[in-house]
Amino acid sequence: MSEGQIQSSSQIPGSLFITGATGFVGSGILRALGRGEGHAASGPFAGMTIRSLVRKPASSPSGVEEVIGDVTDPETLAGKMDGIDTVVHLVGIIEETSGTSFDSIIRQGTENVVREASRAGVRHFILMSALGAHDNPDYPYHQSKFRAEQAVKSSGLTYTIFRPSVIFGEGDGFITVLAGLVKSFPVIPVVGSGKSKFQPVQRDDVGASFAHAVSHPAEAAGQTYELGGAKPYTYQEMLDVIAGELGKSKPKVHVPVPL
Repeated sequence: MSEGQIQSSSQIPGSLFITGATGFVGSGILRALGRGEGHAASGPFAGMTIRSLVRKPASSPSGVEEVIGDVTDPETLAGKMDGIDTVVHLVGIIEETSGTSFDSIIRQGTENVVREASRAGVRHFILMSALGAHDNPDYPYHQSKFRAEQAVKSSGLTYTIFRPSVIFGEGDGFITVLAGLVKSFPVIPVVGSGKSKFQPVQRDDVGASFAHAVSHPAEAAGQTYELGGAKPYTYQEMLDVIAGELGKSKPKVHVPVPL
């Protein structure tokens, strides 16, 4: 989706509040909104006010206002969305630690942001969920994403939900890691059967999809979009593609899935 498809050369007005803007996906969305690293705000979104929630001061691109807060602490969110038209909520984790859980960051964090967005009178709430979100306690990550979706849907806010597959691009935490394994190991480790399926999607395409929803709220209202690339791959097929691109022909060794 090109910038021309987002809207004509006329400026898109309004104000946007974003969580997770400093992350891998968030930086791609900011670029789609004309806030590239080291460049002045440009494009059809140049006139839009963008406010980014950060836990501590960060080096946000030009044209992005930082406000300090934490999605797990409702008091730090108070007033931060006043005067905002659109909220883009990205904050999440892909693995739990001793101090964090999927439920506290994804489900509870979303509920906190939704509550403040409702109080502030936000017009459009855009959530990044995940492909496969469902209410199954055996899969706590996907369950937390599902419950975050339910919090948004039941809020009364006009909403749009995106469910991306694996997102790739410079600095990603999946394809780049696999490429490192292929380059570094004498054999290519295949976790489990290697038959799990993915449909990797480029970060720039995800950013363009979010930007389109921002600029076309009526079209995107109440929609849940699944985002994927042009072709599905098994885990083993992805390794084959990566190895081919790197010119590395190595034997594969299957390793058991950790319990």
